[in-house]
Amino acid sequence: MFRFKKPDEGGAFYQKERRMVTFVAIFIVILIFDTIVLRTIDPQRLIPPDETSKDWLIEISVTEETETISEELSANQILETTYTVMLSENEYLQSVSLVIQCSDEDEPGEGFSDEVLARTTLDAVDGSPTDKEESGSCLENTEDDLVLSWTFMDASSVELNQTEKTETEVLALFETGKTGTGLWAAEIELQVVTPGGITAVDNGEQVTVTWIVSTFEINLTAN
Repeated sequence: MFRFKKPDEGGAFYQKERRMVTFVAIFIVILIFDTIVLRTIDPQRLIPPDETSKDWLIEISVTEETETISEELSANQILETTYTVMLSENEYLQSVSLVIQCSDEDEPGEGFSDEVLARTTLDAVDGSPTDKEESGSCLENTEDDLVLSWTFMDASSVELNQTEKTETEVLALFETGKTGTGLWAAEIELQVVTPGGITAVDNGEQVTVTWIVSTFEINLTAN
């Protein structure tokens, strides 16, 4: 014959009471922490350092890098050239220029001249700069160059003393200088111009192509 033991009602009551006392004690501790500890913390300390408004002095250092390639081109021959622009964390892009030089010194007679045609392919460049296609004459004993140029960020356009700004707000002034990275590509074609379409002997020209990339770094000092 089985007997079922009735639950100890008094024990259950005391268990509930102990749980209630524990809950109340935890609640009191939270109130004390909120009153004594949290309210003594300076709210400014909870703000990240770069989000605090300050007066700033900006120092800018500009660097110019060049890369040159030179080849002897004959009529309708194409020179292909590329340049990869990369920026470090504190580096910004100011401008990119493509300079083409040639001097026509071996033409067979009057009316003959050579020209260079420059075409760019910039679909792999961040910021989608505009492709350009320009031509220029290779005149004898001249120093006139064909120049294609793109400006991304003029460092001198930013006031070097900034007031009541966070570090993030100051860096945002140079945001456009973070575009322009990627592979820059161009084709340079030599074209022979003859009077009346006459076929003439031309030894070709020495064509020199130079990439000029201007970058700058900034240093922020809080006043």
